[in-house]
Amino acid sequence: MDNCSKLIIPEVDVDFDLLKENEAQFSMEFDQIGRPASIQNAPWSEFPDKPDVQFRIAWCQDTFLLKYYVREREILGTYTQDGSDVFEDSCVELFLSPEGKESYYNFEFNCIGCALGQLGSQRDDRVPVENTLLDQIIRIPSLGRSPYHNYHEGLVVEAPSWSLMVVIPVSVFFRESYTSFSGLKMRGNLYKCGDQLETPHYLCWNPIESEAPDFHRPEHFGELWFS
Repeated sequence: MDNCSKLIIPEVDVDFDLLKENEAQFSMEFDQIGRPASIQNAPWSEFPDKPDVQFRIAWCQDTFLLKYYVREREILGTYTQDGSDVFEDSCVELFLSPEGKESYYNFEFNCIGCALGQLGSQRDDRVPVENTLLDQIIRIPSLGRSPYHNYHEGLVVEAPSWSLMVVIPVSVFFRESYTSFSGLKMRGNLYKCGDQLETPHYLCWNPIESEAPDFHRPEHFGELWFS
């Protein structure tokens, strides 16, 4: 595989009691863990817009921890029901393929924490992750959970930087027999998009080679190793 990025995902010690008591504080404390990585590849010349997107990633026991940090000109969050087409909004995504499997999970979140989850081996054979499982994913959006748009009646309100932390239990990987993330090796990619923004963009962590924007390209996944 050419241009294969590799990411070592560290084990960390986090306070899950704090997560139950104060999600915002839990998210802020996660900012102190390690250095963020970037989602900075914009492979398609017809979509040159390139927001500043970074992420922190870690795991603890049976829980996967991921936080995105985004600065973009337009912020759009319209969908509030899980299973919706969140990729049309300001959206961050995680695709993961378990070691030895052709299938991969895609988890997609808009800027206000609405989620879409699926499993399959290619774009056209996706099976939805049931909402009962998506409900187990804790989302901590800095913008809150109400619909959001910084463009109002032709006026542009300066867009704040925004973040989204997601806390994903191992049980969400419903086709696997995982009890912990310890020692797991996966392939995957992380993305940022916004199909219905006035200026759409498509960014990826590991480079993709395709004629048109297409995140369902497992042949261009990078490697993610859980320490």
